[in-house]
Amino acid sequence: MMMQPSLPGQDVTLPVVVRSMTLLAKDTLAVEFMPQDGVTLPPFAAGAHVDLLLPNGIRRSYSLCNSPSDTGRYVVGVKKADPSRGASSYIHDTLRVGQVMKVSAPKNNFPLDETAAKSVLIAGGIGITPMMSMIDRLEAAGADWTLYFSCRTRADAAFLDRLDLLDKAHCVNLNFDGEPGGAILNLAEIIGAEQGEGVHFYACGPAPMLDAFEAATEGLPEGHAHLERFGGEPLPVSDDALETFEVECVQSGLSLTITPDTTILDALLDNGIDIPFSCMDGVCGSCRVGVVEGTPDHRDMVLSDGELSANKVMMVCCSGSRSPKLVLDI
Repeated sequence: MMMQPSLPGQDVTLPVVVRSMTLLAKDTLAVEFMPQDGVTLPPFAAGAHVDLLLPNGIRRSYSLCNSPSDTGRYVVGVKKADPSRGASSYIHDTLRVGQVMKVSAPKNNFPLDETAAKSVLIAGGIGITPMMSMIDRLEAAGADWTLYFSCRTRADAAFLDRLDLLDKAHCVNLNFDGEPGGAILNLAEIIGAEQGEGVHFYACGPAPMLDAFEAATEGLPEGHAHLERFGGEPLPVSDDALETFEVECVQSGLSLTITPDTTILDALLDNGIDIPFSCMDGVCGSCRVGVVEGTPDHRDMVLSDGELSANKVMMVCCSGSRSPKLVLDI
């Protein structure tokens, strides 16, 4: 099959230089990026993330943790994973101040609803990173908010100095479940105590915490519970998903056959369509593609219930098809 040229404008990447690297907590760094070569960094909203295109060839998404009012810099928090898939270990062990690399333009799958009567933020471990930009925005707007932040130990908790400096009128609840007398956050109890008209809940952290958050917020009004996952397994294949199906690409004119041993993303990349991607697990939203025709088998953890039922977009890294042909806007 003839290789197709990359389509322009599909993925905006920006040259940046590492300005500083700061130890935030045990195995956790804040990495500050400044624009390079006269580039202007696009603004971002609270909850946004960028993809880091690391010099070792790995691309990973990290939440922005500086204030959305900051112009001219991006700051991300990176905890060294054990085991690491190569990104966090590279950042901690090899990346250095002054190094030039590229980042994506900001994307936001975890936006802050600024019309909320109150925002309740629940973070576990490195899940505190998007909450910091939310707190900065809420503070600037004079909005009502509360934070519940849980880590194994105080040594593992990032941003404690900043949290201690916040207005004491706000309730910052710290929890260290690995220390003597510590216990896992009771999310059902927290949601029950905090819920009320116009209250929105946000959660980011390890999978067990987010699973508990979803269970505890099941009865809330639609759109009042928000979460962001950093990783995990894609959702299971539906019973009516097809093992083999066709994908027609409107913009490139390419037609592909997807078989059980490949993904839509793999097929697109193998045939020269340069589409952004990062996590490969359906959690970052980088590979979002418009659906013109057909019924996807959604296996991501990014799309809202409304987006899932509308079937107008899909994540091609992990999702499949329930119809013999998908027509994609790419």
